[in-house]
Parts: sequence; structure tokens; C-alpha cells
Amino acid sequence: MRGRKPDTPEQQAEKGAPGKRMSQDRVKAERQKAPQPVAIGKVKPPKWLKKSRKATEVWNDLAPKLERLNLLSELDAGPLARYCRYVVEWIAADLAVQQEGTWFLAKDTNGNETKKRHPAWQAVQDIEKMLRDLEATFGMRPDARYKIMRDQAAARGLGALGDLFGDQPGHQAASTTQPDAGHPQTDDIVGILAGFDSPPPGALN
Repeated sequence: MRGRKPDTPEQQAEKGAPGKRMSQDRVKAERQKAPQPVAIGKVKPPKWLKKSRKATEVWNDLAPKLERLNLLSELDAGPLARYCRYVVEWIAADLAVQQEGTWFLAKDTNGNETKKRHPAWQAVQDIEKMLRDLEATFGMRPDARYKIMRDQAAARGLGALGDLFGDQPGHQAASTTQPDAGHPQTDDIVGILAGFDSPPPGALN
């Protein structure tokens, strides 16, 4: 008979030390040892995120990268934190499928053996859909990043990003007039992107 899964040291540390589960010194040591989610500029991670060591590691890896691409604001802290938790849950579900298989034998109402899909397999599919949606929101895929940049260009009254790569059908030749040294030209997409912290499209991957 399988008993209750014991708490991890991090979970015990969060609960404190009732019933002498852990000494106060041990609680303090575990809290200090666990990675802390870092604030990125004004973007502070939700307090509940630090309860998961693995989700915190995902945040600490992704948040600085998104900030460098100007794809992270204060309002994004909650959605990004949820994404980090979903990543951890996806890994756990996928690991269960790898270890136990996609299918398992069970008995139907008549007592006959039948194959059933592992519940963890369905969890993988459900979590993947949520991850894909959030990845698109945060520009974590090349197609999503292109769309974000295209929309940024359109908001500034510029043409398609295809103009970056030479003359296109219907593309007018650029003016040969040299811009004033004191007033750098910024009405083209390259000039706009150069003002961002993020690298130009060809270097995003």
C-alpha cells in the first residue's frame, strides 16, 4: 500500500516546523539554499513562485532573456510565473509517460482487460496547449517574434519587415539624401529596431 508522498525539504521549510518536523535552524538553512526568483528591473515575480524550486529556476532563466527583447513588463509577471509552473508540470507528466508508457492495462465493468491511455499522457497534451499559447504571447517562437516585430513596425507607420531584405515587388527605392548628422534617420524599420535593446531579427535565435 503506497503511503503519502513525503514533503520535499523546500515544502517542509515553507510549513515551518510543527511537530518538530524540522528544526528552525534547518528551516532557515533550507530557505537560504533554495533559489530565489530574481526581479528584472521593475518586474517582480509573484511571491508564490518561490514555493517551487524548479519553477523558480525556469523564471530565472527566461525572465532576463525576455527583458532584453523588450517582451516583459510589470503586468507580465503573473502570466510568466504561471508559464514557469506549467513547464514544471509538463516535465513531471512527460517523465511519467516515459517511465510507465502511454498505455496501461485495466479492467472494464465486465472484468475484461482493456488498454487505456495513461492519464499523464493527456496531461502532457493539455499542458502543452497552454504552453504554446503563452509561448506565442511572450514571443518564444520565431513566428511569434516576427509577428510582434511586424506589429511594432505597423504601429509606427512602417512597411512590412520584408523591406529589411532588399527590394520587394512594389517597393520604392530609398531616398539617396543623406540624413543630417545631428538628426539620425529613424523612419525605417532598421533604425527603429536599432533603438531597441533586442538584436535585429536575424540574430534572435
